[in-house]
Amino acid sequence: MSAHAHERVDYVDPRDRVVAQGRRTAGVPAGLLRRYAATVCTDHAGRVLLYRRTPSAPVYPDHYDVLIGGAVRTGEAYRAAALRELREELGWETATGLVEAYRIRVDDPHGPCFLTVHRWVADRPPRPDPEEVAWCGFVAPLTVVTGGYTPVVPAGADAVRRLLPL
Repeated sequence: MSAHAHERVDYVDPRDRVVAQGRRTAGVPAGLLRRYAATVCTDHAGRVLLYRRTPSAPVYPDHYDVLIGGAVRTGEAYRAAALRELREELGWETATGLVEAYRIRVDDPHGPCFLTVHRWVADRPPRPDPEEVAWCGFVAPLTVVTGGYTPVVPAGADAVRRLLPL
């Protein structure tokens, strides 16, 4: 059984109001959406943290991405989820200055969801969890959107176009 099998998440209506809870691995109730929180990390030189997902990742295995994140758990705020994911995936215990950049409704491989993207300027090197991150490094944002790394997770490429100067 996966580590996520027992996690509980909130399901929200189209206005992002919590209306139900359930196991993360269960199907989404009809008409409701999941919630995800992610962070785009840059360094002080303006490079973006790019990582490659592991071959065992349940969604987008072996893809490159800039969104560090995951499901928002039951009762958890988007920002708290983003901070938890930074800690779990990259070993960053704190992220002073983390700010919400935008929230959108997207269709991901599990169905429709709300994705809240945060920004943070990293002030120390990451310590990636090898079960979550196969490789990571800071790269020029333009290389992410011009095919320098493929395949890339679509929402991550979109985040780079929205947030970073190219």
